[in-house]
Amino acid sequence: MKNIMLVEDQYASARVIADFLKSKGYALLHAPNLKAADHYLATEKIDLILMDILLRDGNGLDYARLIRQNKHLQPLIFMTVCSRINEIKAGFELGCEDYITKPVDLEEMLLRIKRVLGDMNAAMGHFRKIGTYKFNPISQCLYHDQEVQNLGNLEASVLNELSVVGGAIISKESLMEKFWMGVSYYSSRNLDSVIVKLRKRLRYDPNVRILSVKRHGYRLVVE
Repeated sequence: MKNIMLVEDQYASARVIADFLKSKGYALLHAPNLKAADHYLATEKIDLILMDILLRDGNGLDYARLIRQNKHLQPLIFMTVCSRINEIKAGFELGCEDYITKPVDLEEMLLRIKRVLGDMNAAMGHFRKIGTYKFNPISQCLYHDQEVQNLGNLEASVLNELSVVGGAIISKESLMEKFWMGVSYYSSRNLDSVIVKLRKRLRYDPNVRILSVKRHGYRLVVE
């Protein structure tokens, strides 16, 4: 069962969201403030963070920046009543996977959560070696020594594309067309965010790098 931390200070909204997601098979931890969120991050295994931006005791964007600096790399979906492009841009630059405008459409939210988490219970057994890492594109897990990282759906999909072409360049446009159904500011920023997260996940092997090739795209290099 996937464990979602909901950071939301509006109790009525939090109850509706929590009840809905529990009915769909998810475990919910409701953090009504950032202090509670800190506690859950320190004591619980969190698979996804669903967080409002406008909180009484702080700003969700600032908090996301702080927890990223503290190596909490769980997939993150922002919620907000605002839809200004500067907030969307800031969210994706921080590495969030998606963005939901409030009032939340529950079915749309569920689809976005499923897309981000992917099917982590898929069959194990198909491994691809990437330097000192082993990558299972089916279970969306990345292994290094004794550590297992559960990748988000988009992270696993992009890493899979990069790893099957033997170091060849893959254009940004082709990745955006395949996984975001078109080239746009939104898809470009989202792809950039995925690449940043993958680089962090691959940082334990200095011989494995995702290179940006100017005006062309990305390539995965294993030296």
